[in-house]
Amino acid sequence: MKPILPPWQSLLDIGVRVALAIVVGWVAQRLIFLLIGRIETWVVKSGDGGAYARHRARTLVGIFRNMTTVLIVVVVVSFIIGVMGWDIRPLLAGAGLISVVVGFGAQTLVRDIISGIFIIAEDQFAVGDVVEVNGQPATVEGLSVRSSTLRDFQGRLYFVPNGEMKVVVNYSRGWHRLAVDVPIALDEDVERALATCERVAAAMNNDAAWRARLLDPVEVFGIENLTGAEMQVRMVVRSRPGPDSAEAARELRRRVLAALAQAGVRLAVPREITIQPLAGSPAPASLATERS
Repeated sequence: MKPILPPWQSLLDIGVRVALAIVVGWVAQRLIFLLIGRIETWVVKSGDGGAYARHRARTLVGIFRNMTTVLIVVVVVSFIIGVMGWDIRPLLAGAGLISVVVGFGAQTLVRDIISGIFIIAEDQFAVGDVVEVNGQPATVEGLSVRSSTLRDFQGRLYFVPNGEMKVVVNYSRGWHRLAVDVPIALDEDVERALATCERVAAAMNNDAAWRARLLDPVEVFGIENLTGAEMQVRMVVRSRPGPDSAEAARELRRRVLAALAQAGVRLAVPREITIQPLAGSPAPASLATERS
């Protein structure tokens, strides 16, 4: 590609225009970076001001700064090429073909990055949150623009592209409620069983240590389910996100078990029926073993 140079008397004018374009681009970059810095400060203050809020702000700022730099460089270079009078149509045609080829191969990567930007910008989840992704509960250990790192209860580490996370359940935001179902033997006195559970709930609600950790008093909803072998009394506990709800549910089960035993209320026992054929009689069809 051979450049078409203008007359010599306009070289000074070209140099001035090129220098002016570079200066304007640099000033525009500084001003936009200053605005982005103000946004970073606002993001940190709007959050909890902790390490994650700062990490989230730095990630967003890095993305916006890179986008700004690329955009300004493209604009300045395009202006300089126009001032020089170069014919870049063959170059643009080749670049267009390359961009089409790269675009098909980078669709997944672009989708992951865009999803990551929205996850971070909308603060859908953070490092340390307990989430459920595609039906798998895990703890978030890492979060980047392209992928997220999750670890499940067994300690297995998952690297999940952000574009693959369609529905995310976050257990670490707002509040958490757990239901404790107490199986009572069907032939027990219903009123005595309910009264025992009510006493346990009242005792736990009067416990200052647990009252400070729970958002609502422990409630007894009543008979939640009834089968031929048992009746289930449902008790509900609501707390802040984190371990409080699970620990409160464990403590509630412990207290209910002790109170029911003291009151003489029996828990339902699973029934198992074993079919034992008589000696010399054929085995039932469901228990017969086929032999070749």
